[in-house]
Amino acid sequence: MFRVLHTEASVGWGGQEIRILGEMLGMKQRGHMVALAAPGHARIYKRASEAGIKVFGVDFDRENLLITGHKLRKLIQSERIQILNTHSSRDSWAGGLAGRIARIKVVRTRHISSRLRPNPFTRLVYGHLNDGIVTTGNFIKEQLVRELGISPDRIYSIPTGIDVGMFADADGGRVRREFGIAADEPVIGIAAALRSWKGHLHILRAMPEVLRRFPKARLLIAGEGDLRKGITELAAELELRDSVILAGHREDMPEIIAAFDVSVMASYASEGIPQFALQSMAAGKPVAGTQTGGIPEVIRDGVNGCIVPPKNPEALAGAILKLLSDPEKAREMGLQGRRMALLGHTRERMLDDTEALYRKVLGCE
Repeated sequence: MFRVLHTEASVGWGGQEIRILGEMLGMKQRGHMVALAAPGHARIYKRASEAGIKVFGVDFDRENLLITGHKLRKLIQSERIQILNTHSSRDSWAGGLAGRIARIKVVRTRHISSRLRPNPFTRLVYGHLNDGIVTTGNFIKEQLVRELGISPDRIYSIPTGIDVGMFADADGGRVRREFGIAADEPVIGIAAALRSWKGHLHILRAMPEVLRRFPKARLLIAGEGDLRKGITELAAELELRDSVILAGHREDMPEIIAAFDVSVMASYASEGIPQFALQSMAAGKPVAGTQTGGIPEVIRDGVNGCIVPPKNPEALAGAILKLLSDPEKAREMGLQGRRMALLGHTRERMLDDTEALYRKVLGCE
């Protein structure tokens, strides 16, 4: 049995936090001791606590990282932690220092592909302050090697795993009825936090061309975030208000995605391997995605979807139209995506790989 403490400084809720919680729950079910240190007002703190994970309220204020590191060291010792798994910048600094002082193993998980600054501080947090780095895909692993010169032997790509079974027989009929979407109205959908780099505005700009060919098409956006106002304003400017549905935050993701005909990932920065792309694959939906981060690792152009350049609404509209215009081909792409999810992105495979990494870091192989 491993005794693992995860740290997360983020207070929001998105794919990164969903993966952390899923991994903790899976490892707990396998008999390991897992705990979380996060700000008491963070969404993941509340979710983890409700799910029966042991939680500790820790604020990772930039000005008090040394004090936080001392608090973490005491926590590590009192809980007899063997492995500290850090996930964001501030908690990786505090956790790395605490782990080194407490002389336990530290794993730094990197979820996003934003550009790294190759300065001494970045090299320290990705170097001496950990015993291994986990990435959610090969693109991020290659980025760390290329931008920081880290040895690939220290980096372990463990793809995000999802509960594929949840999406197998989901019915989107209830969601379509909820929003008044008729059976003959094609649905283009995205489920992601409303952040600028997720590309929602580029999807909106692609919609007029889509509507010229498919006037009844609807764009269903599930998620919440700071970009909601910008989405609403651009939809009004483009006269799309009757064609765009802002569904807000949803907990019924299998049913939401089941209502889609085409899933869209239009990210242009920071993306690892998005949960939404994997969920769409598990649901058997073709995906129109961008050549950004780890998206092309899971969406293969012409196989289970289409890949286009980022920030290119015209190309994105072309990809959506290609998938809507050939339902039989789109159906085959969706089936291929589901096969790919079953082979490489199940939760069990993620947990198996995580256990193997922990054994290696602890020298238990």
